[in-house]
Amino acid sequence: MMTLGEHMGQLIEGIALRSFCESVKLDHLLFKLMVYQRLFKQDENLNLSTHTTCRLGKWYLAPETQARYGDNRDFQQLNEPHRIVHETAHKALHAAQEKNWSQVLLEINDMESASLDVSALLDNLSH
Repeated sequence: MMTLGEHMGQLIEGIALRSFCESVKLDHLLFKLMVYQRLFKQDENLNLSTHTTCRLGKWYLAPETQARYGDNRDFQQLNEPHRIVHETAHKALHAAQEKNWSQVLLEINDMESASLDVSALLDNLSH
């Protein structure tokens, strides 16, 4: 039988995970907005966070996170689409520098598709 303290601990952990997942989804929305702004302004700044340096990537790679969620299927699937979000954003900005607009559109499409996957996996993980 679970004690009240154990139950409260699990409840608080669940709330914290849901809050974190929502906040990193917002982070990635802002990341994509910045990419679109740079494309629109034809900004030459190509510096973007990578999938290992953003908040989600740092959390994902942390040993305590791996120990806690490493057996979770949604967690295991998170890294690949997350990597794609960041890599295709970088590729889109580089293609824009070369004025290769068809390539920009392809990369942005892939970025958005992978972003939907990341969001769905985070939703699954947090419930």
